[in-house]
Amino acid sequence: MVTRAVKNDDDLTLLTTYLKGRKRPFTVDITEGRDRSSEQNRLAFKWYVEISDQTGEDREDVRARCKLEIGVPILREAQDKFRATYDRLIRPLPYPEKLSLVRDTELPVTSLMNVEQMSRYMDIVFRRHAEIGVVLTIPPDRYAYNPDKMARAA
Repeated sequence: MVTRAVKNDDDLTLLTTYLKGRKRPFTVDITEGRDRSSEQNRLAFKWYVEISDQTGEDREDVRARCKLEIGVPILREAQDKFRATYDRLIRPLPYPEKLSLVRDTELPVTSLMNVEQMSRYMDIVFRRHAEIGVVLTIPPDRYAYNPDKMARAA
């Protein structure tokens, strides 16, 4: 399956060229909006590496810490089912055990988020680490993350 994000005229031209070259018949699905998973996830993983490089913290520990301290509260606020399950099974655990659980089981947190929730998550990751002097990449693709827009919205 092929997925293409069309954000501008050049992307549309490339997609048109690709479709004209395809053997027929084929089926096309079009989804409104943009794909959070590919754009935002690539940037989040880049940030985990940058945080790790600048702080000395293990990359997987950075990822687990961000998911636990930032992602879990966002999901607890937004999803009643997530909150109830998390509060019953995970919240009673001591912090180090929660962190191990998130890291070692790949507990789904950010993968459950929509575009708006993931943007909020990334804004908090960016701000928290900027406050301690960590410099994170801001990509030229402003669809992935736009701290200026987030600051204006706050």
